[in-house]
Amino acid sequence: MTDGRSTAVSFLPPDVDETGTSSLEALLGAPEVVAAVGPAPVNLAVFTVPPGSGTMPDSHGSQEMWLVQKGHGRIRCGGREYPAGPGGLFALPGGEEHELLTGDEEMTVVSLWWQS
Repeated sequence: MTDGRSTAVSFLPPDVDETGTSSLEALLGAPEVVAAVGPAPVNLAVFTVPPGSGTMPDSHGSQEMWLVQKGHGRIRCGGREYPAGPGGLFALPGGEEHELLTGDEEMTVVSLWWQS
């Protein structure tokens, strides 16, 4: 049961890894969020990758989608490579290794992931 009242969603403190990638994960399981809309079926994060860098190759069981907000680069997933820029949406199946590689500019991506 939800109380039907809107709320602002908070993020965990920023995390920066060894590649310089900065990420913010939304607290979708916070009590005020669950009270407003019920349990969220997805997780959400925003990450920013510096120019001339890339994320660490990653593989996990979750299904994931990336929406590029800013910058241009490439996304590798499952042995394929795709050009990526603002508005690009990429479906990353669970179990496939994936990574983002920036070009000459910083890239910002919204990531949604869930268990199927």
